[in-house]
Amino acid sequence: MLRLLINMGIDVYGAIKTIMKYSQHTEWSDPHSFLEQLVELPCEPRELADALENFIIHHAAARSLDLEIPQYAETDRNLRTVGRLLKTVFERDHRPLTEHREPSAYLYGTCHDFALLAVSRLRSHGFDARLRVGVVDYLEIGYWEDHWLCEYFTGGKWHLFDAQLGNRARSSFGIDFDIGHVPRHRFRSGCELWLDIRSGKIDPAKCGVSFAGIHGEWFAASNVLRDVATLAVIEPLPWDSWGPAREINRNKTVPIERHADFDGLANQFVAPPASLDAARSLMAQFPWAEPGDTVLSFVDGALEECSIV
Repeated sequence: MLRLLINMGIDVYGAIKTIMKYSQHTEWSDPHSFLEQLVELPCEPRELADALENFIIHHAAARSLDLEIPQYAETDRNLRTVGRLLKTVFERDHRPLTEHREPSAYLYGTCHDFALLAVSRLRSHGFDARLRVGVVDYLEIGYWEDHWLCEYFTGGKWHLFDAQLGNRARSSFGIDFDIGHVPRHRFRSGCELWLDIRSGKIDPAKCGVSFAGIHGEWFAASNVLRDVATLAVIEPLPWDSWGPAREINRNKTVPIERHADFDGLANQFVAPPASLDAARSLMAQFPWAEPGDTVLSFVDGALEECSIV
């Protein structure tokens, strides 16, 4: 059924809309009733990243700064959609998004949430924009850190934008490049990472989520699926698993017989398809890699089957 819906160009999880271009909202990126408030944010990448720091902080960054995360905010990173993210923001503080909140009113999210908010803002302005899943080399010295970026199209080509790198984060990490044009060699997509590990270019022990002790080939395999999904504008959470990743993540290993499957998928998507239609058509050739209506995900510290939307 998922392949049929993808081929028909229909939002695969029940939204009553046909999404044909990266400039159109998905159920995940749609701000719904908060569009007016969202578009008060700037569109220029550096200014947008600075503005996001007014109301959202990465939960791991908060802990490193000894900020106590309120109990009611512990589930922020499972909100999934821009509509829910913004609803929560305004429940805690009704002021415009351009005004700085106190820590008690922050969203405590992840890089996924920064990237999704950026994608939402840019799509709301008519830009082609999409999530990208992979690793970067500028957050942890000597390590390829799991990271989600916004990728947008302008000037005839795609550019990477790290929406988590607002003013405070840029200073903390010593960032010396334009965050709206992240150098391609500083980012390895999920598909690129898998192929680099398989060819011996990257040590699987040197890529993952450093602060959580997560690393390895199994982690890279799961990110291949997430990277491909986002190119088809299916926009999951970083810990959602489906298909072969369900067992791969449980066992922390990739069965030898699965290597060829992931090699084939990664090779097809390592150079992203030119259009959304092309991405969906190509994804339909790998039915085992397609998510369903539900995924296996971490909820309150435990694995649960839940809706992907």
